[in-house]
Amino acid sequence: MLTLRTAYLQLLRWPLWQCGLRPFFLAGAAVAALYVPAWLAVLGGRLRAPAFPGGVTAWHAHELILGFGLASVIGFSLTAVPEFTSARGFGRRISLGLFALWLGARAAAAAIVLIGVWPLALLQTALCLWLLLVLTRAIWQDPARRQLDLWAALAAVLLAATLCSLDLAIGGVLFADPLAGLRLILHLMLPLIVLKLARISMRVVNRCLEEAGAEPDYLARPPRRHIAALLIVLHALAVLAGAQGVAGWLGLGAGAASLGLLGDWPHTRVLARRWVALLYTLPWLLGLGYLLDGAARLGASIPPSAGLHVLAVGALGQGVFVVFCIAGRMHIGLSPDEGRWLPLAALMLLGAALVRALAGMAGLHALPLWWCAGFLWSSGFALWLWRGGVDLARRRGDGAWGCVGPRAPE
Repeated sequence: MLTLRTAYLQLLRWPLWQCGLRPFFLAGAAVAALYVPAWLAVLGGRLRAPAFPGGVTAWHAHELILGFGLASVIGFSLTAVPEFTSARGFGRRISLGLFALWLGARAAAAAIVLIGVWPLALLQTALCLWLLLVLTRAIWQDPARRQLDLWAALAAVLLAATLCSLDLAIGGVLFADPLAGLRLILHLMLPLIVLKLARISMRVVNRCLEEAGAEPDYLARPPRRHIAALLIVLHALAVLAGAQGVAGWLGLGAGAASLGLLGDWPHTRVLARRWVALLYTLPWLLGLGYLLDGAARLGASIPPSAGLHVLAVGALGQGVFVVFCIAGRMHIGLSPDEGRWLPLAALMLLGAALVRALAGMAGLHALPLWWCAGFLWSSGFALWLWRGGVDLARRRGDGAWGCVGPRAPE
């Protein structure tokens, strides 16, 4: 027993646990780099398909949304909530405990044919409810209640993930189609991009404007963000209810509202700066994805998967990549990386979204496009792991501890 306690205390001393984003960003990128090739190998008949409830497509969607997507949300929330609310950080034990549940769920999903579905359901339920508890306590203890929109968005994602996990075990009572619950989680993750990447955008864009000698006048206006987020949520609920026509019109509205966010952007030469350009692509991807989705639901000759994959591969993938690159470095005491690999990786993710959207179009063979999109997407995150991910497992070079930004030179 003493040996186990000693090992646990030594584990807590690893630099990996000093900030909540570190283990989850690394794990999320690893899932992105590894699971898509595994999915393509299954499609190509080179790997045996896992016996997952709902079939191999449900396994693919489950691991990318509740593996990659949820890991990214957890890492972001464990770091952003204390920063936004001026609360204490959650500490190494919470990060380690949540990561153990997330990793256990991934192992349970891989071994589902041997152990059944209940271990996966219980691990993911415990993960989501524990995270919701610690986030709720931090956000509601803020006297000003400044982050209620963030709490609502995170609570919606975590409760939907809980219901989806339990539904796997009880046999589809809550969702007639296993993919329906996963689509709901995806659509509920996207308002986080709309609501909270605005804070990162204002910081990055205004700093670039100052460096260019211009007025730092970029402001992400709350009404535009809230309207876009609301329409995305209403669209998600209409899709879940099976109201195709309503979902179609709401999809068009969500796409138009997402493109409307571009009206806040200063159209100056700083849009060519790599960090600004990365952030600028996100409203375009959200707008394109929802316009394609809405048009397909209203009868246009567009594959139903086109808009969904622009949103999942493009908007969610690019949004997570931006957070990895900016917040991931800032909260380990490093300034943003200006290396040439960055635009290459971002273009890979953008290309993956566009190529995947073309799959299923008239006259085009889907499988080669799937392979191409999967290669681009996995390579983009593998490049981040190689160039930036290793820094998350190291000690800070400035001697500081935790999630604070770079220490100012004395």
